[in-house]
Amino acid sequence: MSRTKMINQPDPPSAPEPAEPPAPARAESPGPASRADPVAADQAAPAAAPAGEDELVALRRELQELRDRNLRLMAEIQNQQKRALRAQQEARRLAEADFARDLLVVLDDFERAQEAAQAATDAKSVAEGVRIVYDHLLKVLRDREVTPIDAVGQLFDPDRHEAILQQPSDEHPAGTVLQQVTRGYAMSERVLRPARVVVSSGPPPAQAEPEGKVSESKPPTRDT
Repeated sequence: MSRTKMINQPDPPSAPEPAEPPAPARAESPGPASRADPVAADQAAPAAAPAGEDELVALRRELQELRDRNLRLMAEIQNQQKRALRAQQEARRLAEADFARDLLVVLDDFERAQEAAQAATDAKSVAEGVRIVYDHLLKVLRDREVTPIDAVGQLFDPDRHEAILQQPSDEHPAGTVLQQVTRGYAMSERVLRPARVVVSSGPPPAQAEPEGKVSESKPPTRDT
């Protein structure tokens, strides 16, 4: 009977099986987008190289265009300078031609004066003819703004006068022009030729008394 009881009794609950530890997380393998493809990199490098070469070629072309433009500008400036020089020379020739044309009229007056002097019987008529020619020549010079330089009685001006001699003077202070040897001329305030003059050096120095001459001075008085 005891054996029967043992058989009919339920079996004791078994111990729970231990849980398996979780599997370690596996690293995800990079996808095709993030994985470096050596073949694609080799194909991208030649594509970037032509872009840099094109930029270098464009810069060289721009530099050459700037050089050509600079050369054209320099050539244009040189041509303008040459044209200005030719115009200046032409204007000078025309001015000289006009001046020479005016002088030819004076030369005609000289020829007529010379013919009149040969037939004249007195010197007065010859002098009158020379004066007329002289006045005509002065008029031609004045028309060209050529005027004589005043000198006598003026203070010496080294820009307008040329001193060839100095001499003492009791009447004129030092630096005053006493005499004009050659007349000077100026053109529009520009000196063509300075006047050659004699300049005063001031009063002459006091002359020393000759030796052996007794001065007529009063004898000194004695103090008392």
